[in-house]
Amino acid sequence: MFIPNLKRVAVVAGLAMAALSAQATVSPANTFDTIYGANFTNLSSTYNTTFLGGTVASFAAKNNGATARFSFKPGQDGFLGVGVSPSHGNGRTPGEIDIGETITGSFSRGVLVKNFSVGLLFNGPEYHDVQEKAIVSVLYADHTTANFSLIATGNTVALWNGSSTQVTNLSPATVNKGGAWSVANPFGNKLVSQVTFGAAMGARVDGKGTNQSDYTLLSITAAVPEPETYAMLLAGLLAIGAAARRKKSS
Repeated sequence: MFIPNLKRVAVVAGLAMAALSAQATVSPANTFDTIYGANFTNLSSTYNTTFLGGTVASFAAKNNGATARFSFKPGQDGFLGVGVSPSHGNGRTPGEIDIGETITGSFSRGVLVKNFSVGLLFNGPEYHDVQEKAIVSVLYADHTTANFSLIATGNTVALWNGSSTQVTNLSPATVNKGGAWSVANPFGNKLVSQVTFGAAMGARVDGKGTNQSDYTLLSITAAVPEPETYAMLLAGLLAIGAAARRKKSS
């Protein structure tokens, strides 16, 4: 029983050392940690970039599940983000993420999402919308999923239903202002493989149908586990091996 267990420890330890080595030898290029929606300037259906020293981030625009394209509208109060429009024709609100529209970001390795920010998310009666709601869905690196929401409930107050999170108003949610919000540590300390931004239905102030809950994606800031994380894993595995040897000796 001892030898197979020790072999498993050695294999996992080897993987941990390889991961640590990979972290240590990453090229210094593309080491920025924030992706800005304003940079999706190709206005196609996808946007790809490399950040965090080698992590590939791939973004896709969808409209009711069909391929769409990224689009922009004039920013407010200095905040400009990216939205969605159909590949052909006009969207419900070109330049924003509207009902049925999504922007999905996928990462080549699990990342810690440290922050995201959105704009043009209002609480009403601005533009006849009431407590606009952003729906954020996440696929974790462990293949589990979760859904969250960010709701503008005041000029400078918004609610996020995640835990251990701070929502900061970057620009008041009033007419001709940005209605911009920053959400810190939205998914806790879990590694994220994919995150999707969508919008929720709601009532309009004027009673003329449902509100758009349309908004723009301003930015996403992420990080990768530090080499120390792998070092701690390796130390733990070595401790397990030492304990197994002591058990065999006794």
